[in-house]
Amino acid sequence: MELKNKIVLLTGASTGIGKSIAKSLLDKGAKVIVFGLHKPESCSEFYKVDVSNEEEITSTLSKIKKIDVLINNAGVAKIATISETSNEILEEMLNINFKGLFYMSKHSIQKLNKNGCIINISSLAGLKSFEGYGIYCATKSAVISLTKTLALELANRKIRANCIAPGIIDTEIWGKMYGAQGKKNLKEFEESVLLKRSGKPEEIAKTAIFLCENDFVNGETILVDGGENIQ
Repeated sequence: MELKNKIVLLTGASTGIGKSIAKSLLDKGAKVIVFGLHKPESCSEFYKVDVSNEEEITSTLSKIKKIDVLINNAGVAKIATISETSNEILEEMLNINFKGLFYMSKHSIQKLNKNGCIINISSLAGLKSFEGYGIYCATKSAVISLTKTLALELANRKIRANCIAPGIIDTEIWGKMYGAQGKKNLKEFEESVLLKRSGKPEEIAKTAIFLCENDFVNGETILVDGGENIQ
């Protein structure tokens, strides 16, 4: 797919990976429509939408005629063992990480042009379990499974669905999860990566561009983790 003048709908683009994806798409000449809670620096259009709210999604989508690409990036991570996971934490991660992505995909399908594509941002945690991240891992695993089903169901319209599974990426999320200890914990986690460093949001954005432009990649989950998964 040639991205110039294509219409991309992206969720969660104010920081980190989403911000880098939006910038990379704009650099390619795409029109980037963002759904999220905070207006990003880089976009063509912005709509304030809580992706966990199906009604907000459907009412806002009614204002958009057609799209060529849907990128589901919005997500949240909370640390808690299974025994310590409250119903509030469970519901928040399910609602944003899975239900929000499901609603966005379900209601965007009829808006997608033929030969379009869906890209879902999962995580290495969707393929590998981590202590204290049980529900996060479960939601990201569900994203990978849903992506494969989307690829099967949309193939007759020549619409592809793929997944990106980032590993340890240096974004603001570390501060949100660990507070003042965020950067210290990030450095400690980097030791589990074969390349002994964290990834950059731009490296995930490059993968998103690749999945948009390569019309023969379908139903795949691409790990971008510096080799952490093979340790």
